[in-house]
Amino acid sequence: MTTSPAARQAIPPITAATSAIVSWTHRRGGRAHCLLRLRMLSTSDAVPPPEPTANRAGRGRFATTAVVSELRNNPRGREITSDFAGLATTALTELIPPACPPETITWYAHHGPFSTYDHTDEPETLTRIDLRWDGQRYLDPDPTDHHLLPPGHADEVSSLLRLEPVEQVLAAWSWQGLSGLSTSSTSG
Repeated sequence: MTTSPAARQAIPPITAATSAIVSWTHRRGGRAHCLLRLRMLSTSDAVPPPEPTANRAGRGRFATTAVVSELRNNPRGREITSDFAGLATTALTELIPPACPPETITWYAHHGPFSTYDHTDEPETLTRIDLRWDGQRYLDPDPTDHHLLPPGHADEVSSLLRLEPVEQVLAAWSWQGLSGLSTSSTSG
């Protein structure tokens, strides 16, 4: 990914960043897991958040973005997009700081070679998922709430959020709970 000098100057500072494996009980039964990367960016009128939408008006000085990456060893039938509201509600209770109003978080589903055991030359994708908050939990998104970003725009969002490659994030973690989460198709 390359970023133009003008775009680099417009990148707002990240005030908080974390990555975690989130596990939840999937709506179809059984456990599911994903990589979640959370970014809080300092914003101003001159630097809008990555994807402003109607339900995110009035964010104030910070924009919170969650990027959820589908991992290849997540059980079949328990994909992130088939229970995005359940996964987001779990992330809200387990990882996202209470200072982040749920209705202001911008959510993305992230897919790529790390999402499948099949060899693929397909590029990574980012899909903005517009979740609605009912005051207690996230509601299941409609198909019209899924917005696949064009490749150039996806690269810009990834650069803005300073997302490391999924393989690099997982390789940096060495604790036992990650054995089997490797995204390398040659690992055992």
